[in-house]
Amino acid sequence: MKKCMILLIALLVFMQGDIRQAAAPRLPDGPIEIVVPAEPSGGWDVTAQAIQAVLRKKQIVKDEVHIVYKPGGGGDKGWKYVNESSKQTISMTSSLILSNDLLGQSKLKIDDFTPLAILSKEWQTVALPKGSALTNGKDLLNEIKMHPGKVKIGFAPGLGNDDQLSFVRAADMYGIDSFDIQFLQYDSSEQLIQALIRHEIEAASMTLSEAKPYERHGDIMLAAVTSDKRLPGFPDVPTWKEQGIPFVFSHWRGVLGPKNMSEEEISFWDQALKKVTSSPEWKRKINELDWESFYLNSRETKRFLDQQSAFYQSIMTGN
Repeated sequence: MKKCMILLIALLVFMQGDIRQAAAPRLPDGPIEIVVPAEPSGGWDVTAQAIQAVLRKKQIVKDEVHIVYKPGGGGDKGWKYVNESSKQTISMTSSLILSNDLLGQSKLKIDDFTPLAILSKEWQTVALPKGSALTNGKDLLNEIKMHPGKVKIGFAPGLGNDDQLSFVRAADMYGIDSFDIQFLQYDSSEQLIQALIRHEIEAASMTLSEAKPYERHGDIMLAAVTSDKRLPGFPDVPTWKEQGIPFVFSHWRGVLGPKNMSEEEISFWDQALKKVTSSPEWKRKINELDWESFYLNSRETKRFLDQQSAFYQSIMTGN
């Protein structure tokens, strides 16, 4: 009798394993698109390429994975494409999708999509051109105070993104009105960097990974970073806190999909993106870029975006 019970239990466990395997979420057949709502280059593109590489190498998906570039409107053109897509489409995203809505620059809201994941975060920096008379972030803010409306600060790609807002916030904490800053908007980080190298602007606000190749090559200098302490990969770059401005700010990137995704599709991406962010390949890429891993699944991402929406509402309106 005992042997029969053991055999029965073993059979049930085996059957449950088969059921779980059979019920594993999967996508409909067909190629997958990862939308980069900007020009090639920049943080969204790097993130999309890293996801694509791991999905392929680990054979997490069986179909082709393509990266599709849809620049324009500070991300809005790409997100509109996702919103209207009938394909297996996901897109890179960041706080820009929240600020576009808050600034009235887009009719799309986060509720028009399915939040799938937050993947990583990194720090913002302020870059100066090689040969600049300024040496750090405080020098730059003093220059703006002495010459309000005259100092050109570049950012890309969209109005109200973290590049712009982080600089506004640091300046505000130093007693500078945002209207005293002359901002110039560029379509891509590459255009922004080239404008800085040509001294068309006095400084550029961007993510650290976008600035890193040019800083390493000696084309630009970094004046400040928004981390709470100096970073191991940038020991000579002072934090804003060191310069008397108690400002700490991280820039996150995530993934969203079309609004009416099925529970099975959401579950598939929960599992797939967790595998991506747990892989050695992803971790190496994160370290190489001086990013921090920050994975949240679809449910956690929804809560996070609700919190971030309230946060951006407060820093953009002062309420």
